Amino acid sequence: MIRITFILMLCLVALAGWDFSGFVRRAEDSLTHTDPDPASGAVVALTGASDARIIEAVDLADRFDLPLLISGVHADARAEDIARVAGVEVEKIRCCVTLGKAAATTEGNGQEVARWARMRNIDRIMVVTSEYHMDRALIELRRSMPEASFAPHAVASMKVPPGLWYSDPVTARRMLEEWVKYRIAGLRAQRPARPEAALKEGHRSS
Repeated sequence: MIRITFILMLCLVALAGWDFSGFVRRAEDSLTHTDPDPASGAVVALTGASDARIIEAVDLADRFDLPLLISGVHADARAEDIARVAGVEVEKIRCCVTLGKAAATTEGNGQEVARWARMRNIDRIMVVTSEYHMDRALIELRRSMPEASFAPHAVASMKVPPGLWYSDPVTARRMLEEWVKYRIAGLRAQRPARPEAALKEGHRSS
């Protein structure tokens, strides 16, 4: 019995390692597939630990003349704050960017994006977030808005590339934590999204 339990544990560890390796590989690959989708009707940025998400999203929206939603903005954030981060004139933010302040989680991002896009009849969206966060973000977006098409546009947000996660303790912790969250989100995606479940005021750190 002990031997069988040991073998089962080894199998589970091997399976987890294989799954984590796939997660790391997708995060790495996301940085080499960042060509903008010319058919997109909008750009969405999911806020988090890196300002690179906002900077890239503002640039994409400007280049392709598309509406932009920055989801998960702090309740106290102003257009001036976003302009300073992005390095653009504040008028550019005021005229063309929606600051979404209702989402405090990635699940909330999905709901906030769906509500904003449906109000504008947009069903093809470029998604800007960190490389490590893209897998989970797409799960939540597709769960909240299954009728839409999402084109991932990842930005590098960590000290070292995802494939070298083991060389930096901070990156290793972030990748492992995000992998667990990604798997939990995958399980949650098996049931329908609740429209207002994760929308609330507050700051987020994903």
